[in-house]
Amino acid sequence: MLRASLPPGVELIIEDVAVDVAVSGEPAQLQQVILNLCSNAAQAMPRGGSIRITAEQEEVAALLPMSHGELVPGRYVCLAVIDSGRGFDESVARQLFEPFFTTRSAGTGLGLATVHEIIRDHDGAMNVQSKPEHGSRFEAWLPAVAATSTAVVGPAVLPLGRGETVLVVESEREKLLYNEEMLAALGYEPVGFERPADAIAACRSAPDRFDIILVSHASQTSVGLDLTRALREVAPRQPILLATSSTIDVGVDALADAGISELLRRPLASTELAAALARCLRSLDALQT
Repeated sequence: MLRASLPPGVELIIEDVAVDVAVSGEPAQLQQVILNLCSNAAQAMPRGGSIRITAEQEEVAALLPMSHGELVPGRYVCLAVIDSGRGFDESVARQLFEPFFTTRSAGTGLGLATVHEIIRDHDGAMNVQSKPEHGSRFEAWLPAVAATSTAVVGPAVLPLGRGETVLVVESEREKLLYNEEMLAALGYEPVGFERPADAIAACRSAPDRFDIILVSHASQTSVGLDLTRALREVAPRQPILLATSSTIDVGVDALADAGISELLRRPLASTELAAALARCLRSLDALQT
């Protein structure tokens, strides 16, 4: 899945992992960590290069300061993503995991902030090493568990897009940027709008520009339905996903009339969103064949 999501010219090398290396965590969130770290590494190599992923078990004997956080004594798994990109200096390293910080003009910076939050929630820490023009090494340290104590389950593979364009409507800027980062990590091209009027105008001026529409609304369901109806009028062929944090108090017919193909919970989860987007793409393919 990683190879499919990386741009041409980027070589992915995954080192063998010993059978006794294991952590306990939420699979979808840890998968998001790897996706975001590799996406960040690829963006640091516009002319191509290599990304190497390793995972090794380490024993920490005393309190160990990391570049971002610290580790108490214990056994840990160090998951490292090493790239041959342009690297960065100490001033950039200090700000890497701050929300909205980015060195890219088109970036939002939320990808690494999400990584830091997930690792912290799993009682881990991040360690970053880099020098300008000498590549970077991002280490995610997570508490280790005995391999025999973890349930053996199949890998949670998220279905990826192939650059399809998703229009996103979200009135809260921070959530809009987060959703755009999530969509980009899943292989889609997000185009976000905070104001519904701007989203409707974009659909009206170029109705075929967007493949799927995602409306994320914290207000009453009726408000979200009014917006999806308006979008449906100007873009009748595009599937519409509605993410809401309120209780759905309308029937199936009302949702269908509003053009809604899928209902999602807000805040969005990458696994749920990826599956819904994949179903929408399959329905589009069925209509075209």
